[in-house]
Amino acid sequence: MTNLHESLQGILTKKELELLPRRFKRIGHVAIINLPDELLNRSQEIALKIMELTGAKTVALSEGGITGKFRVPRLRVIAGNPNTEVIHVENGCRFKMDVAKVMFSPGNVHERKRIADLVSPGEVVVDLFAGVGQFSIPIAVHAKPRRVHSIEMNQIAFGYLQENVRINKVGHIVRPIMGDCSAVAPKGVADRVIMGILHVTHRYLPLAMEVLKPEGGVIHYHETVPSPLRFKRPVERIFQAAGGREVEIINRRVVKRYSPGVDHVVVDAKIGGMK
Repeated sequence: MTNLHESLQGILTKKELELLPRRFKRIGHVAIINLPDELLNRSQEIALKIMELTGAKTVALSEGGITGKFRVPRLRVIAGNPNTEVIHVENGCRFKMDVAKVMFSPGNVHERKRIADLVSPGEVVVDLFAGVGQFSIPIAVHAKPRRVHSIEMNQIAFGYLQENVRINKVGHIVRPIMGDCSAVAPKGVADRVIMGILHVTHRYLPLAMEVLKPEGGVIHYHETVPSPLRFKRPVERIFQAAGGREVEIINRRVVKRYSPGVDHVVVDAKIGGMK
């Protein structure tokens, strides 16, 4: 793909090119870009060039991060087709969603594949923040779990979760559950718990411990953390929530840079049985 900066030379000034982001997201037919205030008056030229280079049918401007407990994105279409409902193909799975109404991070694609590769045949998995099924569906498609309990409280996202279970033909494995995981998560059933939410994840660590089987299991704990505390804080929080149960940290990795000086990390922890 031709570099966006190169293609806009002669259209944007040198100073404007320096401000132009190096990357943008692509979900289905929609390209999503963040622009600084200084480039908002050039958004049309930028958007049309993105469509020309990538074949995207729609370009949307991100006007802020994910907001509220329902994790709603703030997007505004600035060029192309105003329809933001897409079919996004990833890791051999198809995801239907409206990118202006539900959260989906294409930057987490490798993490979603990694987790699916870790699941062993016959496992019971609980996905506490399932969204449109971005973790649950690949697990059901590529691994051989006995059951995946997929919990989502955003009614729009839950509707797409149900649709994606149907599209990918995994209704015999994935059990969508509507509601706040604190109230509806099954207790004492999981070999593996996925905690794929950010910012408030630590509040749900005690719940994750209750969701695991009495003999223990694995949790995948995501957190946004200042780079100097990259793994220290998440690991400390896991040990604290375990309440004396044995904890073995089996993996830790940076999923992506979340913002300047802040990393999105994931820690895989094996939790021992209840004492």
